[in-house]
Amino acid sequence: MDMQSVALSFNSRLSRNRTAAWRYMRGGPGHFLMYVFGRFRVIRSMVAWAYTRRLSSAPVSAGASFIDDVDVDCAVRAILRDGYFSGLRLRADVLEEVRQFSLMSTCFGDEDSQLPFRLADKALAEQRYSRRLKVGRFDDVLQTCPAVLGLASDPTLMAIARGYLGTQPVLLGARMWWSFPAEANATQQMSLGQGFHFDIDGYRALAFFFYLTDVTPSSGPHICVRGSHLEKPLKALISLRKGRSDAEITTWYGTERQVALCGSAGSGFAEDIFCYHKGSHPESGERLILQLRYGLQRYDRNLPEPYRT
Repeated sequence: MDMQSVALSFNSRLSRNRTAAWRYMRGGPGHFLMYVFGRFRVIRSMVAWAYTRRLSSAPVSAGASFIDDVDVDCAVRAILRDGYFSGLRLRADVLEEVRQFSLMSTCFGDEDSQLPFRLADKALAEQRYSRRLKVGRFDDVLQTCPAVLGLASDPTLMAIARGYLGTQPVLLGARMWWSFPAEANATQQMSLGQGFHFDIDGYRALAFFFYLTDVTPSSGPHICVRGSHLEKPLKALISLRKGRSDAEITTWYGTERQVALCGSAGSGFAEDIFCYHKGSHPESGERLILQLRYGLQRYDRNLPEPYRT
């Protein structure tokens, strides 16, 4: 590599780091400090321990669960050990309600509010916008879909989150989106969460994902790197860059720890999103997924919510 290429690469990394740092500084000093120091295991553990010392006395959620029976203690142990637990399933009636919502509601193509469409009109929308749509994101699903709002306080999910976080879970957000098998380069895939990355929503955070369509190896399964919430190279911790190439992940962790989570519609999993993970780019078929995120506290109330998978 010549000196000009080295300089361009350095300037590109510097620009990305400045952008990331500025975004977290906008959230206030606490948010920025969390982003910088929340990468290190000893600090994450200390802060999480401090929250357990002031465990909220709020009552545990009661009532019927939207989730089929699951062993909460087993789920918590699996997340602590592996970073994920894949034994969740939505009740059939809840799955149907959310799916009907997705068919009747408008979503937005490729992160652009100027590209609205409904799934039934996707082909016409692609003609109108002169582009193949890669994703379709729904806005404000907590406010517009009663089933998602109910799921956000589901007693089973709250019990798992409370067991893992060690304190009363704080809802950080909810997202639902389609992923389509349209051509996308590596940069575009990374921007849509389809490249390996980890998320720092706090010193400890947990996300629940539910497939609302059948997901096979070719239709964009979520991939989690087992145990990577506990183990990251120093290079990854001191860089502000959270995204990594497939080659880097394979070098660090091998292929055997990259777990592709396939499943039928209604299946779900919990994940510590400090794990390296990605939604693989669909080769065929289309994937609809719902995500609910919880943490110790909400840091970024004044910031636009980023798109992640």
